[in-house]
Amino acid sequence: MKRKVSTEERKKGKTGIPEIDMKTTFALLFIFLFLSSCDPNRVYDEYQKTENGMWKWSDKKTFNVEMKDSISLFNIDINIRHTTNYPKSNLFIFVTTTAPTGASRRDTVEIIIADEHGKWEGNGFGDIKLVSRVFRKAVRFVNTGNYKFEIEQGMRMPEIPVTDVGLRVEEFVDIR
Repeated sequence: MKRKVSTEERKKGKTGIPEIDMKTTFALLFIFLFLSSCDPNRVYDEYQKTENGMWKWSDKKTFNVEMKDSISLFNIDINIRHTTNYPKSNLFIFVTTTAPTGASRRDTVEIIIADEHGKWEGNGFGDIKLVSRVFRKAVRFVNTGNYKFEIEQGMRMPEIPVTDVGLRVEEFVDIR
């Protein structure tokens, strides 16, 4: 049978429920706001899943980025989520960038997945790892408008254990 808590016991904090003082409340609120705050440098950050966790040659990932600033500098990162079943230490991708004017450029990019001892690069828990690679640093988008980034896997295997492909554009911050 539950015991009723009197008003006096409630005032003295004897309810059986631990009380949290104001300092702790504010600290928890600050941590929550800090962790949930938006990233002020982010302009674009999207991921696209692969089919059944396997990235096929035919599976081109397309990212459309609307750029409204033709003066500032930006970094462009490519993010790869892969499983620990990834059979190689690197990943080659092809990136085709098309500007609003229609001009395009195709680049071959190598992303290091594991070091020479087999230790995974990047971060992650369990069997999923995330590797981020700077594709372009301190680049200026000369024209405003839609830039299209098409990313294809360029390995000699028709499919590889990559679960997600991401593209991030952020304002360049010079920390000299």
